[in-house]
Amino acid sequence: MHLTEHSLINRSQNHPSRLIRLRRSITFVASVLLSVLVSAACPGADSTPASAKGKGRVTIVYQDDAIQPENRDAIKKIRDSGVFERMADRLTKAVALPHDLQVVVTDKLPKGIDCPTIEPDAERIWWPAAFAKATHDILTEFLPEVIASKGAPRVISKENFTADALNVWGNQFILGHEMGHALIQLNLPLTGMEEDSADGFATFFTVNDKDTGPNAALGAAVLFDAMGSKRPSLTLEDFSSDHPVIMQRVYNFLCAVVGSDPQRLQNSLVTDGYIPQIRALLSRKEWTQLNYGWWTLLEPHLTDSYKKETKAARQQALKDLEDENKALPEKIREIRGGG
Repeated sequence: MHLTEHSLINRSQNHPSRLIRLRRSITFVASVLLSVLVSAACPGADSTPASAKGKGRVTIVYQDDAIQPENRDAIKKIRDSGVFERMADRLTKAVALPHDLQVVVTDKLPKGIDCPTIEPDAERIWWPAAFAKATHDILTEFLPEVIASKGAPRVISKENFTADALNVWGNQFILGHEMGHALIQLNLPLTGMEEDSADGFATFFTVNDKDTGPNAALGAAVLFDAMGSKRPSLTLEDFSSDHPVIMQRVYNFLCAVVGSDPQRLQNSLVTDGYIPQIRALLSRKEWTQLNYGWWTLLEPHLTDSYKKETKAARQQALKDLEDENKALPEKIREIRGGG
């Protein structure tokens, strides 16, 4: 497995990529293609299950006294941005959770935890403050290499192509991944690996935030690429992990982002060479599957108010998928060389 010229930095074709296990490093960016029958009832139709009754809330707890001095600045930037609180509020509003969920930001952690980790009961997410500092340090070292090689990607403004901004965005996306694990514990049906599905929820949930859009996903893509550059050699543990290879996750994720808004993002990500053209042809299909899939999985668990608020969006998600299915044969012919 090798990095290609489409990476943020033009690395040698002989430079192998790598993957990172969630429990030992960064987990984020990627999309999962959820197989959902298009013939199923439209989300929001009369056949939906009874109203979900859970009243659980998601809260962010900063254990200030347990955060090491060297990690406080990175945590302060995340805290000042308000993105964690925004994610918590949105999930509380959207899903009738059966119990509360705490995100605990601290350096006083259970043994064996050194990166964002959800407990098996889905009632607590541990967030090591040292993790936020480590990701900021990685970006600080990586971004000058990107700028020197290709310049800052157009899809991210120069003002935001900084370690401070991208670290906030990347950590926001990773929180979405851990929230995805929490929702999967609601016994959601999956058609693939749980880690793929958690990546997919993070993409779905952050991109559908009207105020921040693809920011979190783009920040996570840069962060993921930076982490990949630090560990180029793949091992048996990497290949046998339940997490996909890291650069594959970057491309899966970026394709879903492009697919969510092709008119705005096609030029800055595909034309500029960050995503191969042949893969980009399927980006819209990937996003519509992901978007409709997660709306459908979550529908039985949505709060009554959020069901009403998102009815049009859920119906549009099905229409977008149906439209893309109709366009698929022509795209397949193009991929096959017009045969």
